Amino acid sequence: MKAFRFRNFAAALLLLFGLIPSPFVSAKSEGSAGEAELSVKASPNAAYATKQSMPIAALFKGAVTVDDASLPSTDTYLTVTGKSGGATVYRVDPDGNLHLEDGKELILKPAARQKLLAASQELRARHYGELLPWEEARTVIPRKAKLKVIDLESGLSFNAQRRAGSSHADVQPLTKGDTDIMKQIYNGKWSWHRRAILVEANGRTLAASMHGMPHGGDGIPNNGFSGHFCIHFLGSATHGKGNIDLGHQFMVAKAAGALDAFKRKLDPYDMINAFFLANEYGDSQLMEELFSNAGHEQAHMRHFGAERGTVRHRFMEENAAFETMVAVDIPVETCLIRGGACRDQARSVFRMRRMSPAEQWRIDGIEQ
Repeated sequence: MKAFRFRNFAAALLLLFGLIPSPFVSAKSEGSAGEAELSVKASPNAAYATKQSMPIAALFKGAVTVDDASLPSTDTYLTVTGKSGGATVYRVDPDGNLHLEDGKELILKPAARQKLLAASQELRARHYGELLPWEEARTVIPRKAKLKVIDLESGLSFNAQRRAGSSHADVQPLTKGDTDIMKQIYNGKWSWHRRAILVEANGRTLAASMHGMPHGGDGIPNNGFSGHFCIHFLGSATHGKGNIDLGHQFMVAKAAGALDAFKRKLDPYDMINAFFLANEYGDSQLMEELFSNAGHEQAHMRHFGAERGTVRHRFMEENAAFETMVAVDIPVETCLIRGGACRDQARSVFRMRRMSPAEQWRIDGIEQ
């Protein structure tokens, strides 16, 4: 990211002094394009989004286009709709510049970038939930408290009640209608897959994660849900062994808009574990977040047959000393679970890279 920012700065200086007529070209005027809408959403295909209109002319005036830029992972998009009705969607990067899927980047003027980033920050504050540790979250939703669950991908919501749970919340849908909506969120089939959610209760909106599998004790009759499901918050643990579940914690961070801060704390092994979670869930946003370039071909596919069954993986080697490293290749053995057996065994090497020891690890590519 530091090198990326330096390139932008250097390009701006060269442009200022007229030293590079090409490949930098003036961006075409978007002032007559119609309208622009800024949106924040948890993944590129999420239906749930927080939006606001933006002034086009002020944003694009004086912008320049750069070819072959790296595609950033992001939760912020600018959609420009032309007079003819066609729409162009830009990704907004952390510096406030705009990216097209074909690799072109629009470098905006400083005032336009500041305006865009300020609007993005306001939208993100409205879109995501509070990142509360479990010990605080449990006081916001005490036992028997009613709450509203909002799925950050589909935007579907249902009402529920916390029934029990000491290490996390054991929750049940309130009515048969609520159960039907929850099952719709899981595409009509109950699943252990973790999903990023917002929990509304007692006037607050909290970042959380849920799975969709009825299990254990029941308590609300006639709601069509046999048992309860679990909702996790920051630092909450599983019952029994008291483990902190990586999948739930990733989804909690996603629901808080805090994935970057969460990923910076992870070593290469947990980043690879996160890759297999994203692969299992078919989570396009999380997959993009794990690669050094969100436009990488391997960030836009499911691997090792995950669309046909459950993929299991194990690390071939263990290395605990990553503090000062910026590159490491990690061999991983995988297989596809079908019919209770481990099939299609394969060995792959994950090329893990980062710009400096202070930055997060990313996947630079997978060799099979």
